[in-house]
Amino acid sequence: THPRIRFRGAIDYLEAELLLCQQEIPGLKNPLQELLDLARKLIRCDVLEEPVGEIILCGLTEQEQRQRSHLPQKYFGIPHFMPCCEDSREILLLNRLRSDVRKAELLAVDAFSDREGNPTRLDILQAMNRMSSMLYILMLQEKANWNDKR
Repeated sequence: THPRIRFRGAIDYLEAELLLCQQEIPGLKNPLQELLDLARKLIRCDVLEEPVGEIILCGLTEQEQRQRSHLPQKYFGIPHFMPCCEDSREILLLNRLRSDVRKAELLAVDAFSDREGNPTRLDILQAMNRMSSMLYILMLQEKANWNDKR
């Protein structure tokens, strides 16, 4: 019942979902592998108390990720969107995966905060946020591609 064990369990679940999504969305196998590698790294960093270090996901720095996730019209030619049942299966799978990351992120907040609520592993918390942002960017890319095909 320890918060760090719950966090590790959420990462285990996330890893399983990432693997399934790699099978379901072959065109995103490499970006999803980067996220899987990061999830596995976070467990290592927790267990061995190592720093996460700099994160580059899909060739994007934190600032580049922020720009793309906050300005989708500029980068993808589409506005922010809420997924709906008419979206492609790929978008819906990515959205489920993004929500799984958010669940793990909330457990990370519990696991890595002191009694006053101050973060004790800000690097892990930021890495979780980067993962969910990257999944949103992948959703935007898929949505833009899906709109072009229709």
